Amino acid sequence: MGKLSGFTLVEALIGLALSSTIMLGVSQLFLANAKTYNLLSGQSAMQESGRFALGVITRSAQTSGYKGCFSTNASVHKTFLADIPYEFNLDRPIIGYEGGSSTWNPNISNSLPSTVGTIDTHVYKSSGIGAGTGIDITTITKGTDIITLNYLPQKTHRLKIDMPTNTADIQTTTQDFDFAAEHIAFIHDCEKQTFFRVSGIAGDLIEHATTIDADGYTNANILARFGAFKNSAYVSAIASETYYVAPSEGTNNSGQNPLSLWRKSGISPPTELVDGIEDLQIKYGVDTDNDKIPNRYVDAGAVINFDDVRSLRISVVATSIDDVDGTSTPTHGCSTQYCKPGTATDGLLRRTFSQTVALRNGR
Repeated sequence: MGKLSGFTLVEALIGLALSSTIMLGVSQLFLANAKTYNLLSGQSAMQESGRFALGVITRSAQTSGYKGCFSTNASVHKTFLADIPYEFNLDRPIIGYEGGSSTWNPNISNSLPSTVGTIDTHVYKSSGIGAGTGIDITTITKGTDIITLNYLPQKTHRLKIDMPTNTADIQTTTQDFDFAAEHIAFIHDCEKQTFFRVSGIAGDLIEHATTIDADGYTNANILARFGAFKNSAYVSAIASETYYVAPSEGTNNSGQNPLSLWRKSGISPPTELVDGIEDLQIKYGVDTDNDKIPNRYVDAGAVINFDDVRSLRISVVATSIDDVDGTSTPTHGCSTQYCKPGTATDGLLRRTFSQTVALRNGR
């Protein structure tokens, strides 16, 4: 029988040491690759969030103030005695609020439609349609700006025939209306425009009856101050979009609710538009010499008349959403935002995206 051979104890220890070194190297390579992947994913999320948020606000801004072929800042007729509701107010194409450390200028409590708990303030209706759809203003992040942009959407409903009288129902060529009964709608041509409450819809007929509305939106008989609308007129819904920053409904890999861009559209409840947006800042380009060109950029609180605003400088701060070991500090500080214990950072990446937008406002 031949002599048996094998590893000596020294050889086994050397092999174990070499394999441990190799495994350690592989582990370090794996961790480095994972960190690089997380970093690249965070950068991608930050880019997508920032560009999307800026693009959405920009598109609304470019359309703000559009009233069809009679797009001026002149006040238009309305068939009811109550003030035009905030969510339908084409007479105010732009409404801005400058965020401070504890409040906004102008004060959002004085005008912004809000629903805090079960309490509605400045919403379109006290019950039924529109009720309970305001913004929870207690969640809006202090120090961030808020902006509302109002306009007519591209979709219109042309009159099928001339209106025989100002009290007749409005007959249109379409029936796929983007508004419903009790909404405020807009009838317009190149000479006149009117806000009215839709009392009902029957096929291609839009009704504007004088039935009493408890909130003060009871229609009067006359739909226009002069003449009757012809078949060259259109009926349109009214678009109103309010943008603001508040905590997300979801959580990141740290178990925290990152800040997000929210939007309230018309009398619908607010929706989270894109997460990873922790700041919104807007400067207003004001025309001070009536030449349709902005002479200076100011905060919302310094705008005397928003009809004089000709452009916006919009800036958003986007984040990676998840902790990727970034070293930037939260925009609003650790007293407002989450920071890792004993640090002034939260591990998120951050980048500012900005754009200047020319407006049709006042044209």
